[in-house]
Amino acid sequence: MRLSLGENNNIQELKNFAEWLLKIGDGLAGDTTDGESIVHIPSDILIKNSETALDNLIDFDRVILAPTLDCVTDVNNKMTAGLPGQERVYLSSDSVCAEEGNMEFELNAFSPEILNGINCSGLPPHKLVLKVGAPIMLLRNIDQTNGLCNGTRMQVRRMENYVIKCKTLTGNKAGSIVLIPRLNLIPNNETLPVRY
Repeated sequence: MRLSLGENNNIQELKNFAEWLLKIGDGLAGDTTDGESIVHIPSDILIKNSETALDNLIDFDRVILAPTLDCVTDVNNKMTAGLPGQERVYLSSDSVCAEEGNMEFELNAFSPEILNGINCSGLPPHKLVLKVGAPIMLLRNIDQTNGLCNGTRMQVRRMENYVIKCKTLTGNKAGSIVLIPRLNLIPNNETLPVRY
């Protein structure tokens, strides 16, 4: 994450905010009890009206960090619905790769419904809905020398069956046009006993 100095900020305020964010990330902020922590958020960065909170975050035009994957899905759906134009739906694979170590009963135990319902960090959702102009973020390193790394933010420019044309928004190659192909993703989550 990069913090930039705005017109009304001073360096000390920025340093204090950065230190506070690092403490949260390291689990050192707040009152710790039984592995859970209550973190007090400064009132100047709170959005107080809960009925319009998501709209206010989207209108703020910044990266939104969400606490759960369900929240990520809600934010993505709301943002995509607000964009003009026709949406395009991309579906993930719905079968397991047969490979060494997979026992036959494991292959049969994972129906398409179960596979399509897997929602874990590092994997896109089964049903990915995009529109031209939508902001997206890479979840994998594709081509580091050309700036296509995990976390690179882009904007969708064109959508085809097996490739998405994007403009990079971050990194040393910001502004360049890139093609993102359909990829085979192998989850690194050890709790998933299958490879797609």
